[in-house]
Amino acid sequence: MGILKYVVINTLIGEITVVWDDSKNLIKQIILPDVVTKRSNPSNIAYTGVIFEKHQNRMIVDACSDIKDCILGREIDFDISLLDLSELTDFQKTVLLKQTEIPYGHVTTYKKLASMIGKPRSFRPVANVLSNNPFPILIPCHRTVRADWTVGGYAGTKDSTFKTLILKNEGVPIKNGIIAEKYHYPIESMETINKI
Repeated sequence: MGILKYVVINTLIGEITVVWDDSKNLIKQIILPDVVTKRSNPSNIAYTGVIFEKHQNRMIVDACSDIKDCILGREIDFDISLLDLSELTDFQKTVLLKQTEIPYGHVTTYKKLASMIGKPRSFRPVANVLSNNPFPILIPCHRTVRADWTVGGYAGTKDSTFKTLILKNEGVPIKNGIIAEKYHYPIESMETINKI
């Protein structure tokens, strides 16, 4: 492992910490803010000896801009090869890479995502992988919800505040906590297609 650095950026939802390997130019971790205080907690960094960096390289500057844009509801096309997936299991990689295929402005369920990776009974392990996603926002786990299409928790918490805000900013309406049918993915019927 090379020299690990981190930066804290201010976003619409609060302070987000980005950790990267400066020698390999790969992002290692993204830490969302505390829901209540909106502050970052660098003690949540999964690595030791990480150095705070005031002057980030171009890749990190661009990634931070992408994170801010995504939260604001702008569609981004992030280069997943800039994320360090080397510490993940094959199952975790499969789930997270499949998650990147959920289109902007659409939402799937943990159960449907499990089916998409060919493991339809693995919806709980899929949900667990997403709740521990080391790259929230850039791997858009906010686009996967409960089987009843309610928003559910986000980033390992039961709180849906950030998830709801990001989805609404993407143009996904949420009424009484439920995602409107025409924003479901994959589209399930011709009736749904006709509503779009």
